[in-house]
Amino acid sequence: MLGLVAAIPGCYRGQGDLDSAADGGDESGDEIGDDGVVDMFCEEEVLPASVSRFVRLTHRQYDNSVVHLLGVDQPPGSTFIGDPAIAGFTNNADQLRVNDPLARDYRRAAEDIAADLVADTPRLRSLLPCEPAAEGCAAEFVAEFGRRAFRRPLDAAEQAQLEAVFAGGAGLYEAGTDFEQGVAMVVEAVLQSPSFLYRSELSQPAEGAELVALGGYEIASRLSYMMWNTTPDDELLAAAEAGELSDAEGIEAHARRMLDDPRAADPIEDFHRQWLGMSKYGGLAKDPERYPEFVDGITDAMTAETLAFTRRVILEGEGTFAALMTSTESWVDPALAPIYEVEVDGPGPQWMTLDPARRAGLLTQAGFLASHAYFGGSSPIHRGVFVQRQVLCTDIPDPPGDADLELPPPDGELVTTRDRVAHHTSADACFGCHKMINEPGFAFEGYDAIGRMRTEENGVPIDSSGSITTEQGVLEFSDGVDLAHQLADDPQAQRCYLTQWFRYASARSETAADACTLDGLHQQLREGDYDVKELLVGLTQTASFRYRNAQGEQ
Repeated sequence: MLGLVAAIPGCYRGQGDLDSAADGGDESGDEIGDDGVVDMFCEEEVLPASVSRFVRLTHRQYDNSVVHLLGVDQPPGSTFIGDPAIAGFTNNADQLRVNDPLARDYRRAAEDIAADLVADTPRLRSLLPCEPAAEGCAAEFVAEFGRRAFRRPLDAAEQAQLEAVFAGGAGLYEAGTDFEQGVAMVVEAVLQSPSFLYRSELSQPAEGAELVALGGYEIASRLSYMMWNTTPDDELLAAAEAGELSDAEGIEAHARRMLDDPRAADPIEDFHRQWLGMSKYGGLAKDPERYPEFVDGITDAMTAETLAFTRRVILEGEGTFAALMTSTESWVDPALAPIYEVEVDGPGPQWMTLDPARRAGLLTQAGFLASHAYFGGSSPIHRGVFVQRQVLCTDIPDPPGDADLELPPPDGELVTTRDRVAHHTSADACFGCHKMINEPGFAFEGYDAIGRMRTEENGVPIDSSGSITTEQGVLEFSDGVDLAHQLADDPQAQRCYLTQWFRYASARSETAADACTLDGLHQQLREGDYDVKELLVGLTQTASFRYRNAQGEQ
């Protein structure tokens, strides 16, 4: 119905009536503190020269925000054209543009949400800060809803524009009073505004300054979408207004408060879902003759297991990187029980402790093992590539386009998958990369294509031993459990996990300018237990979280 303020394709800023210079909140950011400290981990005041100042909400963040703001039962983000994945994550700011199809998606969603709202009187009335009959209630609603949706107070021009939108709503919907239709019209307009769809950072630098301190409302938005994947709550907006987010201590206090809130589970799940490539789980298929245990619904159980595990470890349990890599607790339902060779009481999942000689953390869970395997067998190459790229952040190129990806069949001396992979990748053109890939993949040969434990293949005992080289030296392992325990305490694996979180939390890839900060935070986490909550709080204390470079701005 209302295309008034849809974002213009290919642009960071829309051209609609509500797209004013106030998008970023504070006109000038907080001054750098008198102590000159801008980063608790790095003495150098070095920030990337070019970081996007207009960050579109991901579809997940859009959905969470409309649920938070409007109580929407079925948020529409899953119907939008998909967000692109860069460096493994779908929230890279440089790629989150609004093209024509997405602009149409936003418009359709806004129209549907507004129409549903005006037909749901109790829900609509719950949004109002006053009685509709009270004088000035429309203006009060506009100011309050606008503040929550734009994550900052409206300026005078925006207030007047939205009040005019409110007045024009009467008669445009099939249900509701004139007042209720005005509310729906404001909602429809706001949900298409760049001020809602983008996290804008427009604070200006002091004359001659190289760094721009972000304003309180800008910090509030960064915090909220990092810690909750949704819009700030009233307490965080009040903290921004009161100046509580102008220093590292105030930011830390609210970061810790937010991690204690149930909403913190959302980014924890979302990060691990993307880091582990769990989007592949739903499309998994296995040879039914070889793997009859791979039943309908098992991929849902695999997904639920891993997400529940990450929530439990980080938010309720030990909370460390080591626990993620080595814990034997798991959320097992009847579909997964045969794979783990355990019995589950009742029809639903339950927590249980698995055999520590067979299972250790994320890399020995059925979902990871099955998604990094073939239809009819295991895949040391896929599992090894994941360990090198995702766990150790090793730069492993993709195979050339003419590479032969088919393994030779079991025959003669090539009996096991390990034998076949070693033979197939032994050529000089392959071995340079595969000497890094194959060994960590061989560690998990004790698990078949669905993650079930095995001790032999084609009548030959499984050999899961090997060694890999990290920055600390050579890690010799006997099997996947042994490798997982060694990676849990390996500095390269720990720093890689930190780097992956930095990419996700910052909505961008790291640059050379971030190295000092990441090294400093890594060292501090190493001095403790590499606690994931402390990692997240630590990211909010960095210069790159609180400031931006005044040079080379997009």
